[in-house]
Amino acid sequence: MKKTVTTKQLEVPVGALMEVADLLIENEITHQMVATDEDNDTITIEVEYDRDERDTIHEVEDAIDDYEGDDEEEDADSEEEEDSSQ
Repeated sequence: MKKTVTTKQLEVPVGALMEVADLLIENEITHQMVATDEDNDTITIEVEYDRDERDTIHEVEDAIDDYEGDDEEEDADSEEEEDSSQ
């Protein structure tokens, strides 16, 4: 039976890159960096995976979402501190 390979681009915040890279390498997911965005501090990674590897891709997406959620909380905390100091 022929395996279907899916290609997807993931925009990874630089701060989450180590965790994402570890997941991709440990699970032998084919990947390559295809773009950078200095304004948003992200790297775009293209991954190729088959049906058996979808759970790993979901873990990668969760790691990205978790990092972005933490970053938004820090921004909100900083804004609250600035408001209270004025």
